[in-house]
Amino acid sequence: MSNLSITTKIIQQLSNNSGSVVPIAAKDTLSNCAITYIYNKEASKEDGRERAIEEFGTEALWIGGIPLLKKLFDKTVYKFFKADPDFDIRNLKKNAQGKLDKLEFLAKNAPDVKQKEVLENILKNENVQKLYKRLHVAKFITATAATLAGLSGLIVYKQKTTQKELEQKYKKKMELQNACNKEIKKSPVFDKFMGNKETSFKGGGISKFLSGFMYNPVMNMSILDGGITATRLAQGRKGERFEIGFKEGFQILFIYCLAEPIQKGLEKLSAKFLKTPIKNEYQLLSNDKLKELITSEGLKDSVETLVKFDDNKALEYVFKNQDNALVKMLKISGELPTIKGSDTIDSLAFIDTKKLKNAAKNISELAQSTAGKGDLDKYLSKVKNIKGASVIANILIGAAAIGILQPTLNIILRKKNNHGETINPAIKQLEKDMEQKFAFSGSKQVKPQ
Repeated sequence: MSNLSITTKIIQQLSNNSGSVVPIAAKDTLSNCAITYIYNKEASKEDGRERAIEEFGTEALWIGGIPLLKKLFDKTVYKFFKADPDFDIRNLKKNAQGKLDKLEFLAKNAPDVKQKEVLENILKNENVQKLYKRLHVAKFITATAATLAGLSGLIVYKQKTTQKELEQKYKKKMELQNACNKEIKKSPVFDKFMGNKETSFKGGGISKFLSGFMYNPVMNMSILDGGITATRLAQGRKGERFEIGFKEGFQILFIYCLAEPIQKGLEKLSAKFLKTPIKNEYQLLSNDKLKELITSEGLKDSVETLVKFDDNKALEYVFKNQDNALVKMLKISGELPTIKGSDTIDSLAFIDTKKLKNAAKNISELAQSTAGKGDLDKYLSKVKNIKGASVIANILIGAAAIGILQPTLNIILRKKNNHGETINPAIKQLEKDMEQKFAFSGSKQVKPQ
């Protein structure tokens, strides 16, 4: 179902915590802006710059690297082996008797000649089945490894830029200090005029820095994120590894572990206090045919029939009843995948019958809730709006936890463990090293006259 408004597409993607990177990208972008701002404001210019480079640079690789590389793999390697990258290898799962009954059914019921040829070729040839499995694994490993390599290089680049900035800062400081020392030796008037201003070269008051960067989407985030965490910890400098682990823990918790539970919690709150069921997908709730479909005769029987079937029977039911109101809603909601630009079931895609049944139950719950509602259009609009608000709330909760709560707690811990200092301990040590290096260098260059 492709003719969706931009708003519907965005909110639908933001609501998909298990299968879309859009909510991850949204949380990551919002939290990265907040993290960069807080470290610039509360810590130091160098700390803020490092956060900006690493957080937004990582996001570009994390969100954009894998899909780009996978697309390239599809266009080159898959094309070379004359394989169809749209085929989902989960359809190769065998039943208890060792038969590919699901693949057989899909091949028999393929909607067009092209899909039928692809599926029959895979079904008849065991070597082709192995090829698809190997291509899938190779694509995942290649994309993930290349992205991790890019991330490793980014962290090295971040650390080197900080070192270079501090070297330039203290080099200029010592050059100015040396020039002042020479003038002091030449002119007593200048010496009197300068007075205590020489102390300004010792303090090193650091100006605040603020910037923002943009992002790109990605897949398979949780596995890659584990590699990102390991890489960051391995390359972390002395004094900052705890902070890295602390931040990554928040990221994993609120992007992966709590995203769905928070959404389900918001849905339960809506059902309990607002008497409004919002479990259905946003793109179904915003569809202009929802009222007609949800009030169709026989919907309750259709749900009961689908739910009681086993996987094979459920699959057969949706293929044979594509004009049924329930099946139409499953297509609109996205649980029943369709060929792009049409409402025809896609035989190359993976059809999760468990999700179909859960979606059918959610549709039934919504249908039951409409009983006795006078203005049905107004009620369904309310359901849609509350669903949209819950999706946005979920994003903001995660972003606030990662981008505001986490760095604020970290700054508090820095103050406690470093005698009130808020600067990154690793950067502080680097500053001390630079100051000593150039102070020693300057003492060699400026000889007493």
